[in-house]
Amino acid sequence: MTDVADPAQELQQLLQSAATGQLVLAVFSSPASAAAPHIRVDVRPVRLKDSAALQFAARTTTQEFHSNLSLAAAVPHLYELADGRFRNIRIVTSHGETQAVAGKNGRWKLHRKYSSPTPPPTTDTALPGHDRNRNHLIPAGQPCPFLIHTGVMTADGTVRSSHSRKFRQINRFLEFIQDVADALPADRTLHVVDFGCGKSYLTFATHHLLATLLQRSCRITGLDRREDVVATCRQISSDLRLPELQFQAGEISGFAPECPPDLVVSLHACDTATDDALAQAVQWQASVVLAVPCCQHEMHSLIQNSPLGPVTDFGITRERFCALATDAIRAALMTAAGYSVQLLEFIDMEHTPKNILLRCVRRRSADSPTVRAAALQKARELRRSLALPPLRLERLLFPETADGPAPEART
Repeated sequence: MTDVADPAQELQQLLQSAATGQLVLAVFSSPASAAAPHIRVDVRPVRLKDSAALQFAARTTTQEFHSNLSLAAAVPHLYELADGRFRNIRIVTSHGETQAVAGKNGRWKLHRKYSSPTPPPTTDTALPGHDRNRNHLIPAGQPCPFLIHTGVMTADGTVRSSHSRKFRQINRFLEFIQDVADALPADRTLHVVDFGCGKSYLTFATHHLLATLLQRSCRITGLDRREDVVATCRQISSDLRLPELQFQAGEISGFAPECPPDLVVSLHACDTATDDALAQAVQWQASVVLAVPCCQHEMHSLIQNSPLGPVTDFGITRERFCALATDAIRAALMTAAGYSVQLLEFIDMEHTPKNILLRCVRRRSADSPTVRAAALQKARELRRSLALPPLRLERLLFPETADGPAPEART
C-alpha cells in the first residue's frame, strides 16, 4: 500500500474514469451521517440496449434500489456520492484497485491495494445486462473449492439446481458481513465463532470472504452439538488445507475461546439458544454479531390473557406474533447493551418464515446513557404490555435490574 501525494485530485481522476469506460467497480460505504438515506452504494458497468452504462445499487437497511445512467451522466453522480456522504470508497479500474478513506479532518487518504490491473470489458456486448442475474461475491460459473466440496457446485463451477437456493443464501449472507466489515478490527487477526454451524456452508463462506476476498488473516471456530457433523466439517477443512478453520462439538454455554471473538454468528439456534449466543457475544464485546433465530417457544408459552385478543387466540398468528415480538425485544436489548442493530430479511419468505436476521455492530463512539436507557425502557414496556415477566435475554444482560425470575418456558 502506498499513499498518493494529492488524494483529492487522484480520487477525482479515478471517478472520472467512468466516462471513458475504465471503471470496473465502485463501492461507497460507511455513511458519514447516521441519518443518511443509504448505507451503501455499489456502482458497476452494465449494457443498456446497445450502449454502455453504469448501474447504481443503493441500499437502505432493508431494501436495494437500482438506477442506470449513461457513462457521461454517471460522473456527476459519482462526484456527489464522494462529496462527504461516505467515509469509505473502493474503486476498481482497468489500471488497478484503490481504497479511499476519509479522515476526521475530512481529507481523503488513498491506498493502492493491488498492483495487478483489472481488464475492462473490451466491447459493450461484454458488459452484463442490467436485467441479468445479479452480481454475486461468489459468482456462478467460477469454481469455488469449498462449494465444490460441500456439493453446491460441480467441479467446473456450475451451481447444482438442487442447491440454487443455498447458493443465493450464501451470497446474501456474505453481503451482510461485507457491509459491516469496516467495523471489524483492522490491525490484527480476526477471531470468529459460528454457534450451531451445522453442515457449515456459511462457516466456510465466511472464511472465503474474510481470507480470500478481503485478504484478512482470520481464525474461525464452528461449534455444533452433533459429533458426526463436526467430523464431516473437519474432513472438508483438512481436504481444503484450512488449518485456521476449526470445528468443535459442544454447547454455547460451555464454549471457551482462546481469545474473545470479533465476529459471532448464530444461525437458526433453537428457542433461547439465540439469547445465549447474543448474551455471550455482548460479554465478549464482539464487534459484530449476526443472528437468525429459529423456533421461539419462550414468549409463546408465557403469554396468557393477552390484551391482543384474536392475535394470540389462534395458533398460527400467536406463533408469528410471538416470534416478531421476541426479535423486536432482542433488538432493543442489544441496543441497550451498546450495539447498533438492524433487523434484515435473510432470505425470501417463500423459502422459510424464519428469515429475520439481527445484525448488531458494537458502537465505537462513547455511548449516550440516555439512548441505552431508552432502548431498555422500550423493551420492557413492550413485554409489560403483554403481561410478561423478563425474558431470557433481558435476564442475561440486565440481571441486576430485571423485574424478577421468570418461570421456565414450556417447549
